[in-house]
Amino acid sequence: MVAFGKKLRQNQIEEWQRYYINYKLLKKKVNRYSQQIQVGAENQQNVLKDFSIMLDNQIEKIVMFMLEQKGLLASRLSILGEQHGALLEQSDESKISELREAYRAVGQDLLRLLFFVEINAMGLRKILKKFDKRFGHRFTDYYVKTRANHPYSQLRQVFKHVGVGAVVGAISRHLADLQDQEGNHISIYDQPALSYPVYSHILTKWNSFAILILME
Repeated sequence: MVAFGKKLRQNQIEEWQRYYINYKLLKKKVNRYSQQIQVGAENQQNVLKDFSIMLDNQIEKIVMFMLEQKGLLASRLSILGEQHGALLEQSDESKISELREAYRAVGQDLLRLLFFVEINAMGLRKILKKFDKRFGHRFTDYYVKTRANHPYSQLRQVFKHVGVGAVVGAISRHLADLQDQEGNHISIYDQPALSYPVYSHILTKWNSFAILILME
């Protein structure tokens, strides 16, 4: 079985590397805490507090980057929406095709962002389990309960997907409208089951991620 640290390195998007959870650092910290407690150099309460702060900082880094990327996707969709509006009065097939590909490119980048969030959530779950196993302490229960229920929760941002649904909806609607301009008279609102492979994949991956973070 491939160790998670290696899996994380293999699956990182290179230009996003510094925004991933620093699993290696957290793992080293857990090992160091264990040694310090064994020799009496540290007490468990201080360890819990220190590790909580480390996790908070890691999650904040991930969430801030995720929000930034969602904003960039929204900006791209806004620009494409203006271009789509300019095409409503004409039937330039080459421009319609270019615009369709541009929307699909946004969808592919959204999928990359979902993979980014998914593997970071895996890392968070694994390091929490490792901490609990090493110290025989249900730290995961404490950490998730205190962070997820806070009104300014960063942790909840990792679990929410409202922004993702809005992006998927916008892409799907515009793609359907572009098909309509080519003579295929369809609408996602008239046919809610209408889907495109890329975006069905996006929704499937997001649903898998939701199951992943809620299990156990």
